[in-house]
Amino acid sequence: MVEWVPFAAGAVPEAIAALPKVNLHTHLEGSVRPTTVIELAQAQGIRLPLPAGQVAAAMQVSGRESSLADYLERVRFVQPVLKDAVALRRVAREAAEDQAHDHVRYLELRAGPAIHVTRRLPVEDVIAAILAGLADAEAQTGITCRFIVAALRHDPPQVNVELAHAAVAFRGRGVVGFDLAGDEAAYPAHLHREAFAVARAGGLGITVHAGEAGGADAVRYAVCELGATRIGHGVRAIDDPNTVRLLAERRVTLEICPTSNVHTHAVSSITAHPLPHFLTQGVPVTIGDDDPVTSQTRVSQELALIGREFGLPLETLRALQVMGLQASFLEDEARRAALLAEMQAP
Repeated sequence: MVEWVPFAAGAVPEAIAALPKVNLHTHLEGSVRPTTVIELAQAQGIRLPLPAGQVAAAMQVSGRESSLADYLERVRFVQPVLKDAVALRRVAREAAEDQAHDHVRYLELRAGPAIHVTRRLPVEDVIAAILAGLADAEAQTGITCRFIVAALRHDPPQVNVELAHAAVAFRGRGVVGFDLAGDEAAYPAHLHREAFAVARAGGLGITVHAGEAGGADAVRYAVCELGATRIGHGVRAIDDPNTVRLLAERRVTLEICPTSNVHTHAVSSITAHPLPHFLTQGVPVTIGDDDPVTSQTRVSQELALIGREFGLPLETLRALQVMGLQASFLEDEARRAALLAEMQAP
């Protein structure tokens, strides 16, 4: 049974809901349905720390979060039930199905495979299970899915080097990119430079979470030293005009997730978001939903939000989808052309 919750569906104009969309920034761990967490816990004999009726609230922002680290605690609630291949395949399928219901036509789902590794479930099996779930969703809904392997900042550098090698081994089988995620304030990116060298040499696209809890210098480092062509969030680039200029000149795309940026305190409010400035300065931008269950949003809601707050017309929102597709790591040029035609159709 498909459990589709569109969240604030009433706030989304029909034209935006119907818009063919690209989502390049969404995390598997923040996309798990609360009912699925309960069912997986029951099936696996895991006792959740809360009664079933309180699970959904535990997975969602409460309004009391004061930092990115607080926000990530909400995301971590699902981790105990995602320790076997069957569960991972299911949640990947469901995450992509839910994106398809939001009329996302191209999805790059990301996850941190190291979170889910056990003695009986090596990293290669984690990646394979997630890819299988995405393939299931493609067959059932027609969405096009790819997978970005996310290294975790708090993991030892050698663990992420090994993860990069594993990701490269799945290039051509659904893995298209390599990312660095986690607590940016506590774990600087330079610790994982070798892992990104492996990923780049193996032909993977590079995106890095930067400028969310860190400053503009973190964005510059990700671009100049790690080889990022996309930046997850990157909102603090606004603090340095030279960094904004660098992004525009190199056509580095910012994966902006407006609601999440407020929840993690990357920005103080949606009205204070630098998105309009990035657009006027020629910085490529795409809109994601980050952790849709955690933040109770979808790409449609995000587009409606920025359209309303910043006066962006439908054609600008459509252009952002084209911009996202152009920045995607999709390796299938025929599929890219077909998606582009769909997104540019009147």
